[in-house]
Amino acid sequence: MDTATRMEPPKDKRALEKLERIAGLTVARRKQPCLVDSDGREIPLPEQLFGLIVKVAGDLQAGRSVFVISGEQAMTPQAAADFLGMSRQFLSRLMDEGALPFHSVGSHRRLLFKDIQKFATKRAQSRRATMEKLRDKLYAARVDA
Repeated sequence: MDTATRMEPPKDKRALEKLERIAGLTVARRKQPCLVDSDGREIPLPEQLFGLIVKVAGDLQAGRSVFVISGEQAMTPQAAADFLGMSRQFLSRLMDEGALPFHSVGSHRRLLFKDIQKFATKRAQSRRATMEKLRDKLYAARVDA
């Protein structure tokens, strides 16, 4: 992840107060959020970008580090495994089975961050569905008893 941007929470009290103000912002109904450049010109912000800025400010204000990474960023299998919370060997098996797309750079395999994120989302949805089925079965067993 060599092109990721990392931000650490500031230690400065004034910076934390500014982050708290930003984190508390909401989109006004009548006026679009804007950046103001050094000449005083307003640059309208798309709503998604404004929301991202507010979220980043909230995370930093709460003491959490923030990483910004492009979906097109290539990752090593080890970095992907670390991100997903699994062993590199298990991730390699998923790659071999076709569950995770990858590309080769010479003899080395690389995965795109967006593919890793998509896999993580699908895995979380699958786990949630399995837990809901189990909950429903347990509830049905209690009702029948």
